[in-house]
Amino acid sequence: ELDIQISYITMNSPASRFRELSKNINSLTNLLGVDVLAPKLVFNYRTWTTIFAIVNYAGFTVFSILNNGGDWVVGLKASLMGEYENRGQSYHKTLNSNIDRLLGIMRIIRNGYVIAFCMMGTLPLAMLLYDGTRVTAMQYLIPGLPLENDFCYILTYLIQLVTMVVQGVGFYAGDLFVFLGLTQILTFADVLQLKINELNDALEHKAENRALAAIGGQIQGEDMRQHLLLEVIKWHQLFTDYCRSVNALYYELIATQVLSMALAMMLSFCINLTSFHMPSAIFFVVSAYSMSIYCILGTILEFGFDQVYESICNVNWYELNGGQRKLFGLMLREAQYPHTIQILGVMSLSVRTALQIVKLIYSVSMMMMNRT
Repeated sequence: ELDIQISYITMNSPASRFRELSKNINSLTNLLGVDVLAPKLVFNYRTWTTIFAIVNYAGFTVFSILNNGGDWVVGLKASLMGEYENRGQSYHKTLNSNIDRLLGIMRIIRNGYVIAFCMMGTLPLAMLLYDGTRVTAMQYLIPGLPLENDFCYILTYLIQLVTMVVQGVGFYAGDLFVFLGLTQILTFADVLQLKINELNDALEHKAENRALAAIGGQIQGEDMRQHLLLEVIKWHQLFTDYCRSVNALYYELIATQVLSMALAMMLSFCINLTSFHMPSAIFFVVSAYSMSIYCILGTILEFGFDQVYESICNVNWYELNGGQRKLFGLMLREAQYPHTIQILGVMSLSVRTALQIVKLIYSVSMMMMNRT
């Protein structure tokens, strides 16, 4: 159904596609009984099912830990597209290409989660059919439902299956809302590139006219060049403000997502160092995948920031007059210190950080194992 919706919105204008895309992403959270775009939360049976899954997962996980003696073993609406899609074919093409990029990211995220959670759901059944081994799909047990009893095992499996579906849809929908906001940074960067291209064309035209004009003659088009320069400066300021707003909006969410997945990876890894535990091993893969997509997107955004800086550096500034050069210099200085996406304000959201986290997980895991 989502593929049909995606193919439908590719036929519309960029602004219409973006609105439809936001609605489609919001429809995923509606499956969980949460309308993110609504001003007020309304409870329904889906909301209570989600709450049940959360309480079920958290409560029985804590119980499973305590029962073993304490053994350690959720958008942003970007609304600027409608303003620029009618500025020309280049703007229309750029906006559409950015929506196509977001749709591609959605497919990658969706396919990864589908594969991971299908593994979590099917492997217990496969092991049961293969040699009769009874393992749970998730890492907790439900008191009063012993796995040795057929009915109790089936009931445990069904309850955990509901939890997995809620968890999977929640992960996917939450990631999409975050990525919907973050990927607009790339859209801002691409539109800025178009504006700089227009400015450079005007400056090159000025150079050509100067070569043909008489000595001391006035070169026409100064007001247009001033307008184009101010357009570039204003858009870069808008880009900077947007990056600052996105950082403020998603600061805690991104940090929580990345660090919680890193912690889950570490615990799952430690558990499987002592003996193989299939639910933990699968959850290790899910956690690593969830953390990786954030860090990979962070690296892509870093390329976007580099694109902005290089585009500004490539402006034919020597064709600007004295006053214009001062304005350009202020913008260039600000571009040297972009508001990149940070984790807790100390680590950049990037693949580089993901590798550092993996090294830390391995070191901590070895230290914990040496003390047991």
